[in-house]
Amino acid sequence: MKYLDYLNKAVTVFTGLMLGFMTVLVLLQIFYRYVLVSPFPQGQELAVYAMVYVVMFGSTIAVHNKSHIAVTFIVDRFPAPMKFALRMVAYAAMIVFFALIIYHGWGLMMRSMRQMSPTTGIPVGYIVASLPISSGISIIYILQLMWNEFTAFRFAGQPGHDQY
Repeated sequence: MKYLDYLNKAVTVFTGLMLGFMTVLVLLQIFYRYVLVSPFPQGQELAVYAMVYVVMFGSTIAVHNKSHIAVTFIVDRFPAPMKFALRMVAYAAMIVFFALIIYHGWGLMMRSMRQMSPTTGIPVGYIVASLPISSGISIIYILQLMWNEFTAFRFAGQPGHDQY
């Protein structure tokens, strides 16, 4: 599973670069507007596109790190087998959700390739591509989390393994 850690590192670096790019564009836009008194519409459009990528790929990082929003105070009161079953159902629901985003996001991306953004002329499909790509990565991470959960539950109580 080390290759998933490398994938997460690459996604983290990419997201950080997009965040930095977005920050520079916003600062340039402020400079152009208030110092040069000249608009910079491409900067605004590119900053919004960078923000889309930051949000979508940032969500994959949250899935990998299990830092997405979760309400666990009820589940934590159940016995171990019920906790395991509820977590597996939650993971399965997440996979269905991300699979739907892949399916519909792919269709939207293909249709959006013909539409050009107003100021930069970039095909909008390249921006929409963040939906199926980040959802696919999230599904891979969820499958890893499910496997880790399964092995922790299966080997719980055995020497050298943490308690479930």
